[in-house]
Amino acid sequence: MKNKKLIIYGIGSFAEYVQYLFDKDSQYEVVGFCVERTIFDQTSISLYNKPLIPFEDIMKVFPPESYYLFIAVGNNIIRKRIFNLAKELGYKLAKFISTKTICWEDLSYGENTFIDEGCKIHPYVEIGDNSIIMFSSIGHHTKIGSHNLISVSTLGGRVTVKNESFIGMNSVIKQNVTIASKNIIGMGCVIEGDTQENSVYSNKGTTKRNTTYDKVANRFLK
Repeated sequence: MKNKKLIIYGIGSFAEYVQYLFDKDSQYEVVGFCVERTIFDQTSISLYNKPLIPFEDIMKVFPPESYYLFIAVGNNIIRKRIFNLAKELGYKLAKFISTKTICWEDLSYGENTFIDEGCKIHPYVEIGDNSIIMFSSIGHHTKIGSHNLISVSTLGGRVTVKNESFIGMNSVIKQNVTIASKNIIGMGCVIEGDTQENSVYSNKGTTKRNTTYDKVANRFLK
C-alpha cells in the first residue's frame, strides 16, 4: 500500500526510470515533478502524465510536511546542489533500494540514495547520502561517501569511495583501494592503487581495426 507521496526533481529519461521503479517497487506514490525555473519549459504543464512545476514554487504546491522529494539527476554537482537546497527548505529526501537487489539486512545507506535492480552488495557496506548505484557489485566492508554515481562496476572488499566521484561502466576497483573525492573513473578502467583528489582516469579504449566484418566472419565464425 502506498503511504508516502513523492515529488521527483528531474525531467530526463533517468527521472522517468526513477518514477517507474518508485511506483512499481516502493511505498512511495509519485505525484509530480519539478525542475528549476531556468530550465522549466513554460509550455509544459505535465511530465509523464503528472504535474510539472518550477522547483522555486515547490513549497507552495507540495509542502515539505506532506511530501518527500527525490533528485533524479545523474550529474553529481547538480544533484549535490539541489540536495542542499532541498534540505534547507526542510524536505525529507526519499531513498530507494530495489527488491531485486541482492544485499544483507545490515546495509546502511543515506537520504536520496538510489540502488537499482541487479546490484550485489556484501555485508558491512555503508553508503552515504545522495549516491546512485546502478547494477554494480560492492564488496564487503566497502564505504561509499556522498554525492557519488557508480554505474555497472565492481568494487572489491574494503574499498573506500570518498565524495562526489563518478565510476563508469565496467570499471573494476581492487580491494583495499581508496577512490579520492572528485574523481572520474572512465568506462573500463582497472584501478589497483589509491587515486588522487580531483583527477580523471581513463582507459585507452577500443580501436577500429583495418579489416571488415565479412573477412573476420568468414575466418572465425563458421
